[in-house]
Amino acid sequence: MQQSISYRDRDGFVVLKDRVIYRFVTHAYAPAYNWLMQSGLHEKLVTEGLLIDHAEGVLARDEQAYYRVLIPEIIHNISLPSEWTANQWKDIVLAFLKINTIAIKYGMILKDATPFNFTFHEGRCVFFDTLSFERYEEGQPWTAYRQFCESMLGPMALIFFNDTAWSKLLGIAIEGWELPFISRNLPRKTWFNTTLLLHIHLHAKFRNNSRRKINNHTSFNKPKLVALWGMIQKAVAGWQYSRHPQHWIRYYDKEIASNTYINSKISIAIQWLEELTPSCVIDLGANNGRFSEIAALYAGEVISIEMDHDCTDKIYQSTKEKNTKNIKTILADIAQPTPGAGWANEEKTSLINRLSGDMILALALIHHLCISRNVPLSFIAQLFANITTGYAIVEFVPKSDAKVQEMLQNREDIFHDYHEEEFISRFEVYFTLVHTHECGSSGRKIFLWKKRG
Repeated sequence: MQQSISYRDRDGFVVLKDRVIYRFVTHAYAPAYNWLMQSGLHEKLVTEGLLIDHAEGVLARDEQAYYRVLIPEIIHNISLPSEWTANQWKDIVLAFLKINTIAIKYGMILKDATPFNFTFHEGRCVFFDTLSFERYEEGQPWTAYRQFCESMLGPMALIFFNDTAWSKLLGIAIEGWELPFISRNLPRKTWFNTTLLLHIHLHAKFRNNSRRKINNHTSFNKPKLVALWGMIQKAVAGWQYSRHPQHWIRYYDKEIASNTYINSKISIAIQWLEELTPSCVIDLGANNGRFSEIAALYAGEVISIEMDHDCTDKIYQSTKEKNTKNIKTILADIAQPTPGAGWANEEKTSLINRLSGDMILALALIHHLCISRNVPLSFIAQLFANITTGYAIVEFVPKSDAKVQEMLQNREDIFHDYHEEEFISRFEVYFTLVHTHECGSSGRKIFLWKKRG
């Protein structure tokens, strides 16, 4: 019965059956679970939007060996740490510290510190491992301290003080990195950062030959633990990462010359979205989020996927500022999506297997995949058909377009099958063409496809 998604948890496990998640609780965890529910902590965290809610199901006859079965709130299109921007990482770490600060007032504490227990849902980061709470006894060590440094604080520091590209490696390093490795890869200036000096550099230096000092450091009483979390929280909140040159983030503002083209594109997107009212739009190659925001006006949810870090972070920050709850950002390259990882490559599911919507939005994307990444049109059509259950709005940019010609500079044109007829032919294997729209005199066309039954 137990699945690899939760094999590490000895207090319970998760089973996915018929698209419903069931979380079984062992009798050993019963005292902690009862305290979580009866103390008011669960209600407090759910009300604060920090923890997903659950219902209690009925155990079947062959499930009586377990204490409870929980049916958690479903989160569709979940994102993983390797798909978060720097500011998403910051919000996750701050949420972890806040949850601990609240929990300890109710006599509980989080027993582990993995970022994989968090994701983003309805415009906020949420914690979804209900069985991660344990009773706190005055003076006990902070058992999750080392894991917090290796899996949360350290990786976040690498993202902020070294390079945002570090986040991509979290897809395979699901247990974080050892502290000496983190310390070596942080720049010298971080030795003058008090938080990183204490919790990364010195922690790494004395990890093996001074275990007693580390244990004494983490064996704080309740007021000291709250003070420690507060100091880390204050420090992390002030961190700023180094931004990259802003090429893609200005794409629609500086790179596209014709207002007629962009206005025509916006107009037809609105028309089709309004007619179809999709429940979930997956915006592939979302750029700065302009069309994700448009889609969010007509769709129940929008999954905004973009490979450029700063573009993705701009979308995320914008959704926070505008309190837009139905846009979810994922930092990912659709040509090299996050693979499955962990035990049997099933513990953490690949991005493609997590994605599902009833409409794909792929505007000004196909030529990048075909020309820059050498992906065949047949592969793209098949991928889109695997992701959407309903429609795909796809823009085709002809080879004569200035942007495509720019891509072909200083390289041999081997893309003899990149033309509109081939595009239509390949997509018709999986879709039925509903409408075609020409974007002014640009030569670019937008196609509305309906997936074949």
